[in-house]
Amino acid sequence: MTYATQGDNPLVIVGAGPVGVRAAVELRRALPGAPIVLYGDEPWHPYNRVRLSSLLAGDAAWADFTAGLALPDRIETRFGCRVAAIDPLAQCVTDEAGVVQPYATLVLATGSRAHIPDIPGIALAGVFCFRALADAEALQARLARCRRVVVVGGGLLGLETARALHRYRTEVVVVEHHPRLMPNQLDQAASERLCSHVRASGVEVVLDDGPMAILGDGRVTGVRLRSGRVVACDTVVLSTGIRPNIELARDAGLAFQRGILVNDRMQASAAGIYAVGECAQHRGLVHGLVAPGFEQAAVAARVIAGEPAQYLGSLSATRLKVANWPVFSMGEVGAWEPPDLARAHVHASGGCFRKLVIRRGRLVGALALGEWRELARVQEAVQQQRRIWPWQTVRFRSGGEIWGETVESVAAWPAEATVCNCTGVTRGVLSGAISGGCSSVAALTAQTGACSVCGSCRPLLDNLIGASSPREPIPLARRLLALSAWAMLLATLFVLPANLPYASTEEIAWHWDDLWRDGVIKQISGYSLLALAALLALIGLRKRWKRLNLLAFVHWRWLHALAGGVALTVLWSHTGGRMGDGLNQWLSLAMLGASLSGGALALFLTREHRVAPAQASALRPTLQWMHTLLLWPLPVLLGFHIFKVYYY
Repeated sequence: MTYATQGDNPLVIVGAGPVGVRAAVELRRALPGAPIVLYGDEPWHPYNRVRLSSLLAGDAAWADFTAGLALPDRIETRFGCRVAAIDPLAQCVTDEAGVVQPYATLVLATGSRAHIPDIPGIALAGVFCFRALADAEALQARLARCRRVVVVGGGLLGLETARALHRYRTEVVVVEHHPRLMPNQLDQAASERLCSHVRASGVEVVLDDGPMAILGDGRVTGVRLRSGRVVACDTVVLSTGIRPNIELARDAGLAFQRGILVNDRMQASAAGIYAVGECAQHRGLVHGLVAPGFEQAAVAARVIAGEPAQYLGSLSATRLKVANWPVFSMGEVGAWEPPDLARAHVHASGGCFRKLVIRRGRLVGALALGEWRELARVQEAVQQQRRIWPWQTVRFRSGGEIWGETVESVAAWPAEATVCNCTGVTRGVLSGAISGGCSSVAALTAQTGACSVCGSCRPLLDNLIGASSPREPIPLARRLLALSAWAMLLATLFVLPANLPYASTEEIAWHWDDLWRDGVIKQISGYSLLALAALLALIGLRKRWKRLNLLAFVHWRWLHALAGGVALTVLWSHTGGRMGDGLNQWLSLAMLGASLSGGALALFLTREHRVAPAQASALRPTLQWMHTLLLWPLPVLLGFHIFKVYYY
């Protein structure tokens, strides 16, 4: 049954986290006229839990938490209002104040809560969870008087919490019961490197051990571990995983296991009820990241609107910074060794560690510690399971790069390629938003939701906006085009049989051949050429000598082309358009080569904005190199030419 068959009651969403907000956005898009009611337990405007550690560390403001979570128009919000019961037969929910709200369709996005281990002393003052905004505020207030903190849990959230706490010069000890950090995302080798880096940053790490009891009389004084060791501390932060909030569904009689059981259409076991996000269990999995929840919300909205849609699972990426060290993991590179049909390729050098997992020639997993310029492309390749050729694996093992070239513009990605993994926004959606008038990252975030969660895709959005905006020609392009065309024409005439003829009779008034036959005139033109060559060399220094800052560089550029054209004109008068023989011929060839290469470079610069960026980045340095190479012989050849003339 779809919403169209359910009467006039509103669509009700329980849960105002990022996934609940995304469900409201998708429902408004699919059903523009439908009434929607959104319930939220917390009194705040919807915020992004992923950035709580940034708030604790002082790296983010409130605006950073609400970016991309704006609700569409005509949605009734009931924040600070907890839903107490669901009646699937009567199709209504009851809040904690006893108010009954009928629904046409119900979407459960109740999320999850922090797991609290059942150990002695867990209720002592000084023990904190870190899951909601209230937890972050309480812990931030506690930091003013705490000196030593034990973070229980060495997973994703535990390490981010440790990083945030360490910013306050607080002693931090991370206790992880598993033999390695981030066991679900990293293999043994990567985890060992990460552990060494975390310890080098000043955070103590205890592995393969766990808390047996929290010690203290009214307040925390330490933690006793399984090994018998006692870690003295005054604060304990629990980061021991999450548990889906399934109590509402359980009490209403819906099928559940670890989460609320849903099918590929995100439908729960009762008619008209859907579950999305961290509270939903799909094909035996409960996803603990926000990106799968966004995909599930989109599928549920389309199904409610009567459209065909299925959710077949998600491949999510983990990206964070531990002690300012980038950590990335995606696909089949977690706690388990690769399957028999997959092969791992590793590159480790200096401060970076990279690993690729390839099955039947396709990239199915990747992890990286440290910066990696190809990371955005690697992420897209894992998402689409792109083919990796044998020579690319050889290049990766030796140099750490797969493609070994300048990473292509995001605009060149396939339209279905995911740019923002947190929200699932594709390159095609972003390009459509840019065509519709979005001209900044903020506008793209507001329109599509991209870059509204962890922010790691911002460089990709910057790249896409830069590639999509019109490329303008260089300043004074027309003037430079005319001068370079004139210079290249003069240089070409030297190669063609267009030499100026000698005067055929003594009776004419002006003997033009005196220009290259009369000694005095030749000296004038020769020294003029020498002066122009010196001027051209001086203009070339404008780009390299910072103190030479007279006029803007764009003016020096066209003056350089003008001086080159004048020099070729003087050369015509000095030689009559003849190349000469021997040393003179070599000098003429060097001048013409430098002039032709310089003219070609100038012509290219005037049309560079019409050339594909990848081609332009390859062609421009080639022309510059050729021009510079042909200029080097000129001083030596000129010196020999002057010496020969005056010696003989």
